[in-house]
Amino acid sequence: MFRVLIAGGGIGGLCLAQGLHRAGVDVTVFERAAAPDVFKEGYRIHIDPDGSRALHACLPSERFALFESACGRPPEAFAFLTEQLAELLSVDVERPGTVPDPIGTHRSINRYTLRQILLDGLGDRVRFGMELNHYEIAADGAVIAHFADGSHARGAVLVGAEGTHSRVCAQLLPHAERVDTGVSGMSGRLPLTPQTRSLLSEHLHRGPAMVLAPKGCNLFLATHEHQPGTDLPEHLLPTDRGDYLVWAFSARQAALPPGGVDRISPVGLHSLALTFARTWHPRLRGIIEKSDAATVSAFTVRTSVPIRPWPAGAVTVLGDAIHSMPPSRGVGANTALRDAELLCRNLIASGPDRAAVTAAIGDYEKRMRDYGFAAVKASMQALKQSVTANSVAFTASKAALRLFNTFPAVRDRVFG
Repeated sequence: MFRVLIAGGGIGGLCLAQGLHRAGVDVTVFERAAAPDVFKEGYRIHIDPDGSRALHACLPSERFALFESACGRPPEAFAFLTEQLAELLSVDVERPGTVPDPIGTHRSINRYTLRQILLDGLGDRVRFGMELNHYEIAADGAVIAHFADGSHARGAVLVGAEGTHSRVCAQLLPHAERVDTGVSGMSGRLPLTPQTRSLLSEHLHRGPAMVLAPKGCNLFLATHEHQPGTDLPEHLLPTDRGDYLVWAFSARQAALPPGGVDRISPVGLHSLALTFARTWHPRLRGIIEKSDAATVSAFTVRTSVPIRPWPAGAVTVLGDAIHSMPPSRGVGANTALRDAELLCRNLIASGPDRAAVTAAIGDYEKRMRDYGFAAVKASMQALKQSVTANSVAFTASKAALRLFNTFPAVRDRVFG
């Protein structure tokens, strides 16, 4: 078999590596972080049916079972609420009367735990402290990846999975753009204790919620609650264990302090979020107020711009390296997993013939561009709707959500 080099040990790159390794393909992941424990991110990540099916296809059965057991209480619904916690719309995750797909379903998992599961079993096929500098195509068609420490690696295929600052993408597609959406915000985390659970509205006991507030502001809320009886290996667990709620406040940058939120301290961000929420329901204010300011961080929402097709070759990209998107639909990581499964399947089917490998990559890129940039477009539309500052449009949007909520059959057709 041929050798595949993967730059970047994130969720998409590791899922691809698991699938290729499972099929007997010689694969190596090069990750610029010095060690696995450098990644301390432990927040909740939503896995949708596409992402779950991709993991099932790429992971060995025992590792997928470990993934299933590591998932938290599954979401039952998604709600849109006003800043006073009045319901605008509530959509069931599974339609009443349907039999849930045991594989393609919605799940909640800790990001750190998911990454540890994806690392598990790869061993020295993941090399840490390896920052890709550039690549070159050799005279015989092989790809040579050059790293910051002066070393290099040779393979038949190079996959750029390094996220939004991918050097593979910058060299392969220098015209690919990633632009500022004009939306920024801050996020935080609240441990769930008997005292803080009293702040949760009934909707949050069923699943995530989006609070649509006046003047182009919104607040996303989601809990991660461990399943009773789950006993995971120690190395899969993050240092900050226990059930928790994550929240993310977003607004148009014009409504935020000049100079951007990136320059504001965690304490300042915490205070700013409370200022915006000062007239909101006491439970929402309490969630923000009781979150430790040390957990609060700033973010600026950027997005990729669709690009025209390019000639297929021995180098390709997946995930945020090519189609990063706003988090407004929660499909970024799931689209990366979908990329990984499709590329894995195509490469395995191609065999070692170089022309067949190129054709497999070309087919992957064509299909990935279609669904990947469709996800970017849908995420941008959802972002714009959630931060509209036009009072007339905001009122009309809330009225439309209430109308859908009144007619379940129409609601299920539109949002199902």
